[in-house]
Amino acid sequence: MCDFRLKVFLEVKKHLNFSKASEALFITQPAVSKHIKTLEDELGVQLFERTKQGVKLTLEGEKYSFFAEEILNLYEEGKFVMNQVNNKYEGTLKIGASTTIAQYIIPKILAKFASQHQGIEIILFNNNTEEIENLLIQKKIDIGFIEGVSGKPQLKYAEIGKDELVCTVSANHPLAEKNSCSIEDVLQFPWVFREQGSGSLDILNIYLKQIGVSKKDIHTEAYLGSTESIKSYLKVSDCIGFVSVYSITDEIIAGKLKILDIDNLEMLRSFYSVELHGSLKNIPKLFLQFLNNNIK
Repeated sequence: MCDFRLKVFLEVKKHLNFSKASEALFITQPAVSKHIKTLEDELGVQLFERTKQGVKLTLEGEKYSFFAEEILNLYEEGKFVMNQVNNKYEGTLKIGASTTIAQYIIPKILAKFASQHQGIEIILFNNNTEEIENLLIQKKIDIGFIEGVSGKPQLKYAEIGKDELVCTVSANHPLAEKNSCSIEDVLQFPWVFREQGSGSLDILNIYLKQIGVSKKDIHTEAYLGSTESIKSYLKVSDCIGFVSVYSITDEIIAGKLKILDIDNLEMLRSFYSVELHGSLKNIPKLFLQFLNNNIK
């Protein structure tokens, strides 16, 4: 088994806090201190500097962290290859997904994946596109799935599917019975948007700019933190909203919401996988292959 002290060292490096590292590893804080001390004694160097402000990685600790990560990665890779012999995989998969994907796309795929790989623990983080990218850069997740591309140089993006943002209103909205309407029609009503940092908001702004609609042309009533919030808001108001077509299937069937076709406005977008540059770890790579084979 791989030296547990390496995991302790890297966990302390990540949090720069012995207490938080102990919580993440489910061991006591004195145990964390003991593991770090024995590792420092064996290496003959100080890995962390304890200051009044907290814990700081030393220059020696920074150098050693590269090798500690390589050792753990090689250990996991070797275990993964051996597990392939019996088609048995074990480990943890940490996924980050932006709201639309996390709520409407990925759960069914995750359930199918989990049924075939019961030794893999799955953790799904749900946030907006910007925050998912930040979690990746901080190495708090293995892989992300987002709407839109910000082009951060540390990250690698690959398209995995298509989506459409649709103009949505209550079934009782004054425009609901129209077969199609103009952008001028919908500008007569207040709009609700997703929050800043949302991939949906970024894409919507791009398309509106292309048809000459600016922020000053729109009566913005609210910014809401999720697609579900927007749908609930629309049901009891005369507001205009734009959501993923995947998110309103049930409401359309139930007759609670209506899609408005706006003349000369079709808002297509892509879903992307996003990962750090370099080699993707084996379990995330296994899931990405599975997702690409099962996404529709």
